[in-house]
Amino acid sequence: MASRTPARKRLLLAAAFIGSAALLSACGAADEADDGAASATAESSSGAPGASTEAQPQPEPDLEGIPEVVAVVNGTDIGRDEFTTAYESQFTQAAAAAQAGGQELDQEQLRTSVADNLVSAELLRQEAEDRGIEASPEARAAAIDDLLETSQLGTEDELRAAFAEQGLEDEEFDRQLADQVKLDALLAEEAGDTAPSGQEVQDTYDAAKAQQEAAGETATPIPPLDEVRPQIEEQLAGEKLSEAAQKLIEELRADADISVKL
Repeated sequence: MASRTPARKRLLLAAAFIGSAALLSACGAADEADDGAASATAESSSGAPGASTEAQPQPEPDLEGIPEVVAVVNGTDIGRDEFTTAYESQFTQAAAAAQAGGQELDQEQLRTSVADNLVSAELLRQEAEDRGIEASPEARAAAIDDLLETSQLGTEDELRAAFAEQGLEDEEFDRQLADQVKLDALLAEEAGDTAPSGQEVQDTYDAAKAQQEAAGETATPIPPLDEVRPQIEEQLAGEKLSEAAQKLIEELRADADISVKL
């Protein structure tokens, strides 16, 4: 594979991919307890029995000793700034999850996970480039709409101003937005039709109900299927997309020249 130009600060791409990377790793995670429809159905109105309500001190991100170049992927550097942005974006959630489980956050493991996710993101970016995938105006507009919805900002100008405050000016914003659109298109191309069948939706719903009944959690019953069908369909489609992405990443890693320097 041809040598790439040095990586720029892909802050938007890194931040946007974190959600995808989390989805990829979540497929095999043991703590994915919501199992299908559960995440789209019942939300507990109270904390877990016996859970302590006393706030615990939050740890600080440990980024001491992070090298200037964290990883090199087929000749492209993943720099410290990009890694730091990705790490800090995941740190708070990871620390809260560890605290909720009565554990101490393993920051070494988190650093390894973040670096691994960034390597995967870069491999996908390079593959999209190699396939000649372009970012169409329509896809860019849709991506802007998604960012507006996520950020709860009203206009594209407000969105750009918010990123500019973080050091991401318009030219870089546009480059990174294009990268993310290409990545999304690549994964969609790889996954094909991800729409679940009616039987898959029904099976997922039935499994969630059975899990809830087996656990004796009947205080907040799962709503009827018709009420949660869109959420279940979205989740199942996401799982199919994740599986396709995992498979592609494994294939790309097998042929890639990767050096992680943490």
